[in-house]
Amino acid sequence: MAALNTFKCATLPGGETTRATGKEKTVARPRYQQGCLRKRGKRNPVWVGCYRDDVITDDERRVRRQRSVILGRVCDLSKRQALQRLSERLAAINQGKQKPERLITFERFVLERWEPSLYPTLRHSTQRNYRWYVRRHLLPFFGPMRLPEIGAADVQLFISRKSKQIAPKTIICLRNLLSKIFNTAKLWEYVSGNPAQGTQVPALVDTRERRTLTPQQIHALLAELTEPYRTMVFLAVLSGLRRGEIFGLRWRYVDFVGRSVTVAECSYQGHSAPPKTRASRRKVFLSDEVFEALARLRPDQVQPDDMIFHSNVGTPLNPEHLRNRVLNPACDRAKILRVGWHTFRYTYATWAEATGESIKALQAQLGHTDSRVTLDVYTQPMPDAQRRVAAKVARVLLPIAAESVDEEAIPIPQTLLIQ
Repeated sequence: MAALNTFKCATLPGGETTRATGKEKTVARPRYQQGCLRKRGKRNPVWVGCYRDDVITDDERRVRRQRSVILGRVCDLSKRQALQRLSERLAAINQGKQKPERLITFERFVLERWEPSLYPTLRHSTQRNYRWYVRRHLLPFFGPMRLPEIGAADVQLFISRKSKQIAPKTIICLRNLLSKIFNTAKLWEYVSGNPAQGTQVPALVDTRERRTLTPQQIHALLAELTEPYRTMVFLAVLSGLRRGEIFGLRWRYVDFVGRSVTVAECSYQGHSAPPKTRASRRKVFLSDEVFEALARLRPDQVQPDDMIFHSNVGTPLNPEHLRNRVLNPACDRAKILRVGWHTFRYTYATWAEATGESIKALQAQLGHTDSRVTLDVYTQPMPDAQRRVAAKVARVLLPIAAESVDEEAIPIPQTLLIQ
């Protein structure tokens, strides 16, 4: 059925009574109604049912408004069938089971109710991303709209407009955040449904180039770095650790005897938190060269809870500041393209996959829940390996092709034959 159309609201007259709703609360006396039925349109007429329901305004006043709903086409429904559909819709209202909607704006609901209640349960990084999405994208479009009056068509229009401006991945994040907000509003009985469910989003096509470094590029970059940044990059390339996992390392997580590092903490903009998933909380095994570098970096007087990489006052480093002030200039001096912290993770995964070791071992090292992410996203084909594959296929197929052509007595150019 089509979306409901909202007409003017009228304040209820003085007759009120107290109804059992789980709380002692004064509400309007329920009124039995049959509604009214009318036709709309000439070329393709439809049955339209009109009725009244109750809503609660921002100032907690209960008002009654007139609403209409399209019940179906006249050619498909008789008048009796249309009346039956209208009666079914009014059953919950007449029986007092339908609770009145709250006419609060989207902006007020999100800023005054949703954020203060939900954000304390989220990670700091998630809070920061949600705040940006809400203020940059959602509030300019949905802010002044009343929450119960936002329909699926409004959400689809928002997605269609944003699809022309931002990446598909961001569109999906916005749709999911909208769905999360409306699910909460439905749970708290502000709305009866979630208009974000079922909306169409653009196809997610990942066109980003995932770069990996060659051994020569790694050596050139390390030569341009000083401590402790050289050890940070050295660890990142030879461990595949995530950025937050490196910046959250403490000395008590380093096992010099077992040659491993335990990932039990992540750092994001100075805020520490446990890893997101069970697979992310893991033990990563490293080479002797990495532990030799860490041993040289370790102070004589150190506490187990001291961070390995920290500022002069002992606080966690900022990855973005470090990238802009240290990593990018070092890349320029080494005459290589600028890289980010995740490039080192891609580099480790790609070179590790080329060793021929078990994909499950690589998945455990990287902390992935699904091995398909390890193969499809983090490992890149090595040019030398691709050349070897091409050469092996040519050695197999070209002699066979040559024999087939010989049988037909057609001369073969010698340049096609592998000597």
